[in-house]
Amino acid sequence: MEPDRVEVHTDAAKPYVVSRTSEQFILTAQDFLDLLALGGEHGANLFVLEDVNFTAGFYDLKTGLAGEVLQKLSNYNCRLAIVGMFAMVRSERFRELMSESNKGAQLRFAGRREEIMGWLLL
Repeated sequence: MEPDRVEVHTDAAKPYVVSRTSEQFILTAQDFLDLLALGGEHGANLFVLEDVNFTAGFYDLKTGLAGEVLQKLSNYNCRLAIVGMFAMVRSERFRELMSESNKGAQLRFAGRREEIMGWLLL
């Protein structure tokens, strides 16, 4: 994980990792695991990424990448907020996943970062 792509906030009540770029850098499950490891090095298990940080394959459930990310969130007890317009989401099934995830405790989708920070830092 290139450190210039994310910023670790340790000054908050709970440390968290935030994307600093609008480039794709989560292309594989290993990329996401590397991000989790970076957070772990700083005691952070909370993450805020932009929708564009993920490869388009993340939004296609057939690739399995979204499932792998969800599994890693569960395995490592992490929370992820994904912020953006989600224009690349064409799948009705993925939209259903977004809706169901927003009811849970590990993954949320929102249009603006401000909408998600309260949930993330609970």
